[in-house]
Amino acid sequence: MPVEYKYKSKLKQKAEQFINKLENLGFTARIDKDSFREYAVKIEVDECGYIALYYKPTKNTYSISNHEIRSKDIADSIHRLWDPAHISKNEIYKNKGIEIDVDGSYSGGITSYAAVARKNGKVIHELYGIVKVSDVEGSHQVAGEIHAVIETVNWCEEKKIKSVIIYYDYLGLEMWARGKWKAKKNLTQEYSAFMKSRSLKIKWVKIDSHTGVKWNEYADKLAKKALTP
Repeated sequence: MPVEYKYKSKLKQKAEQFINKLENLGFTARIDKDSFREYAVKIEVDECGYIALYYKPTKNTYSISNHEIRSKDIADSIHRLWDPAHISKNEIYKNKGIEIDVDGSYSGGITSYAAVARKNGKVIHELYGIVKVSDVEGSHQVAGEIHAVIETVNWCEEKKIKSVIIYYDYLGLEMWARGKWKAKKNLTQEYSAFMKSRSLKIKWVKIDSHTGVKWNEYADKLAKKALTP
């Protein structure tokens, strides 16, 4: 007979709330039903690992541990989602070498892309424009973000840049590029093939969208600027 833990319903409710937040960022997650304990449960995050959720009944508080998340950048992103004060919004930037934030936007049937490149923290180039309707395939903003990465890689190759840090807010950009997610649409298949054919060394850094992170917000404004006639 299954063990019925005293705080299972509270843990389940809190886990489901956090899963909704994760999914809004592009993660796919679920409760590991076999992991329930008296004061804890695990959340499985596809292609990333596990989050442990803990409940402290004496204070009626919750906490998480993300040491089972394989990527440090994604672990930090998850922790910021749980606790926005965990890491200062702009401490993620190194301000060293080439760093580029990418973003996309969609409005009124039009999809746009944007990227802002910095060298040692100083802006050296801005990229933004409209994605052809034939290249969108109904993916709207995601198509814009994919196009932003493609344009970024092309620009880096043109400038003979060998390595770059790309900051992004939609998880699929990294996962399709690295072959961690199966590409099902022509759009994502072509993107995956394009990225595999390139020699540019990329460090991917997942950030949280619309949370005031400086250059992510800047790229978002560029993408919206591209939508303005």
